[in-house]
Amino acid sequence: MKHSKRMGFTLIELLVVIAIIAILAAILFPVFAQAKRAAKGSVAISDAKQMALGQLMYTNDYDDNFSPVVAYDSNWHVLPFSYLQQPYMKSWGVLLDPTGPNPTDTNGNDENGGTALSIYGLWGMPPEQTATNGSFSNYTFGTSPQGAAMTGNQTWQYDGIGGVVNTSNGIIWSAYGYNAGGTPSLATTAVANPSDEVMIAQSATWDFMWQQDNADSFDLYWGSCTFNSYGCALVTTAPVARMRDTDGPTVGFAPWPGNAPTQEPKGLTAWAGVDGHVKSTPWRQLMGTTVPINNGAGKAIKAFWPKGS
Repeated sequence: MKHSKRMGFTLIELLVVIAIIAILAAILFPVFAQAKRAAKGSVAISDAKQMALGQLMYTNDYDDNFSPVVAYDSNWHVLPFSYLQQPYMKSWGVLLDPTGPNPTDTNGNDENGGTALSIYGLWGMPPEQTATNGSFSNYTFGTSPQGAAMTGNQTWQYDGIGGVVNTSNGIIWSAYGYNAGGTPSLATTAVANPSDEVMIAQSATWDFMWQQDNADSFDLYWGSCTFNSYGCALVTTAPVARMRDTDGPTVGFAPWPGNAPTQEPKGLTAWAGVDGHVKSTPWRQLMGTTVPINNGAGKAIKAFWPKGS
């Protein structure tokens, strides 16, 4: 009988196959990562749309006024706008931006200040300057070297649409920077260009911390990990660029205290307009597009100037 000899793969053939697999993996893994990131971005856009619709439904029940950015009371309750709108959104999950970090506390149905606030910080609403007491911020952009590089050494003004409810009688430190009593939010009809004005945007705090600092400053939010969506990390006091973050995970962050801030973000920011539309815009375009004010004597950030030009 004739026996046939079965040949196996040679070492060279195996190495060639392994090399081909490695090359394909190197090509495909970044594609998969990009697709995953794009999918997360789509979810973020969808969540922002749901929050925007909740805000608009809120206006229907409150004389056409937007919700306050935050409400404080003497029982140490801190109620951000995204908590106040829960009867209309009916979902805590939409607050968890998939492009952002995992909040340090995900117990989202507990309104008690200091125990569940980090879940609210992934989306921010711009507060009105008139709702603040002026003790910290003057609502100007271009005061830091990084901001001045964007503004051409000019000082640009900005403002928001959200008021505040503060019945704490000054006993809550978190309310420091806001007026005592109440400042109503703007009405939808008071916004000159609804499609251009930001109502909600990706953030690190629910009010961009504008009542405490300028939009181009970088600070640790009061040094408290509980109140910070990024835990003990460092955050910007303005909308953040989490969509297509081209600068890596530390974009817009800075060592604190004492060291120089990093550059302004270069990624995209997801945001909802006052008219309810949602899109993502390059951060530098969102914060760098201006309108003339004071008969051309000054400039304001277009996306954060409800008065219009």
